[in-house]
Amino acid sequence: MKLVSLKSITTLLLPVLLCLPILTSADEKDQDKASWSYEGATGPSHWGDISAENITCKQGKNQSPINIKRTFDARLPSIKFDYAVLNSENIVNTGHSIQVNIRSGGLIKLDGKDFLLKQFHFHTPSENMIDGQSFPLEAHFVHASEDNELAVVALLYQPGPPDAALNVLVKNMPMNAGDTNRLGAKDIEFFERSKKIKEYVRFNGSLTTPPCTEGVRWIVVKKQPTLSRSQLNAFQKALKHPNNRPIQPVNARIVVH
Repeated sequence: MKLVSLKSITTLLLPVLLCLPILTSADEKDQDKASWSYEGATGPSHWGDISAENITCKQGKNQSPINIKRTFDARLPSIKFDYAVLNSENIVNTGHSIQVNIRSGGLIKLDGKDFLLKQFHFHTPSENMIDGQSFPLEAHFVHASEDNELAVVALLYQPGPPDAALNVLVKNMPMNAGDTNRLGAKDIEFFERSKKIKEYVRFNGSLTTPPCTEGVRWIVVKKQPTLSRSQLNAFQKALKHPNNRPIQPVNARIVVH
């Protein structure tokens, strides 16, 4: 299963899988609380023990990411991505991810609700897998509804030609944890598109970092953008470590397309 060139999706939705007020990160809502990391005693296998607030990381039954293997045809409707005029806040190296905060301008509609784009960030290697295959980079576009429900659109990148939209981010990328750079209107214009996405996989999941809150709508776009080796190197150099949570059990969930 192939999961659109950021150029396509950035031309599509922009370049399109986990919390809120200018959301720190769907995957990093509460990084100022009990310390967590991606390795050792504070790594993923210990997240549920670090703090009582993280108990869902250990006990949750609908956790993300997952290995997408079997999907069911639910005749899903197209999703309209209205990213016509994006206002960016900044690009931040959180120490856990590279994240672009969005002030306004991005919207999708799911289940009759409007979900506003709050931020997008990156994981290397990918968190979600397709038929057991990992990808070098995954982008999560995090959206929130008025009642604070979350929807995450995931893009899985495969090796190939450089992506123009990623080039802009690499140029402005903060290389150390805590560093922040401003993004101008031209830096974000690659993502300003209005388009419908028809080919995607959907499942119910969670944030992929503490507190691993469940009830997150996950959309994984089937077409895959590409990135070059030098672009991937830039993300890896800035992050200084892999930032992917291991695959979680699907359990009783049904994955639909």
